[in-house]
Amino acid sequence: MRAAVSPTLTRSFALAALLWAACAFAGDEMVFSVQTHEGAPAHIGPSWSLKISGQWQTQCPPRLENIALDKHELRIDARSVLGLCERGATPFSIELNPAMALQHPLAPGVYHVRFYAADGAQSTPKLLAFALLDRSLPNTPAVVPETGFWWTSNTTDANRTTLSLEVQDGQLSVALLSYDDSGQATWYFGAAPYAGHVAHLPLLRLAGGSAPFNPVSSAPHGDAALTLDLEFSSAAHAGAWLTRTLDSDASLQLQTLDLVRLPLADSADGHAWQGDWVLVADAIDVAPRRLHFDQYRAVDAAHFELVDSTDNATLTCARKPAQPEWPPVSCSVRAGDVAAEFASVALARMDGAHVHLLRVTP
Repeated sequence: MRAAVSPTLTRSFALAALLWAACAFAGDEMVFSVQTHEGAPAHIGPSWSLKISGQWQTQCPPRLENIALDKHELRIDARSVLGLCERGATPFSIELNPAMALQHPLAPGVYHVRFYAADGAQSTPKLLAFALLDRSLPNTPAVVPETGFWWTSNTTDANRTTLSLEVQDGQLSVALLSYDDSGQATWYFGAAPYAGHVAHLPLLRLAGGSAPFNPVSSAPHGDAALTLDLEFSSAAHAGAWLTRTLDSDASLQLQTLDLVRLPLADSADGHAWQGDWVLVADAIDVAPRRLHFDQYRAVDAAHFELVDSTDNATLTCARKPAQPEWPPVSCSVRAGDVAAEFASVALARMDGAHVHLLRVTP
């Protein structure tokens, strides 16, 4: 679904909710902040505002041109139409309420926000900012990404970029193993707070360290290089957006990736999930139950089953036929009078509503 801002609505926002300071983006990255406002009109539901700030390169501020929504892709366009403007970096800020601008409620979830601006009536808009805005419902279950190596899917990245992820005490650390423009191996590292759905990580390019057998050690240093935004849909699957600032005009180059936590084994089916697991519940009065899935059966291209032959328990999993090596999209376990559904499935854990299946041995 796409919607545009009418001239009348634009003027009303200019008078009411949009306060454009005088004007400038001189190469600084846009900063997004989100505020929730109470008492929104009932027909558009709970509202939240989006603030974009930075530096504009001249003293002629751009004006809001359009806001469009396609599912959870939110695009905001602005344009400076005045000519012969004196150059000079000047603080710039815009605040808007997307639900009011689009005149319909926005569904809960994570929004992918892109901000484009153009300097001149005939200029091509340039991407100046990107952010993930988590507007999930308060009771939406958190996602705990599994620690270990993650890879980009071959449908979005033929090079299969590798990442190492780890979560500890509310902090997500990422090491991205990639290559520079000349093909030399490059290591990027970043860490940021993680609250259960999205993360924003500035990445440093590490250089200057010592080889393991070098008798003289030297401390590596890090240079700002990339920014990584992550949205986790499960413990083993995430969307990723890499951005870097172009030196030519300070606009952003954006690369969208699909990340998955894959088995290291050659097996490209459900055999990778065989072994010993423990079924645990959040309720303290429910005793853990150990399961040993020793039998595998392929049901069809989209489903497989693992069976505990001694405990009469069955784990049924659904997967994408096009990616048989990926973790299942969902699984359900039936063990006697116990039944549980898992919407987040990884190699070593499965998470459902107040119930978890944790791997004990491979």
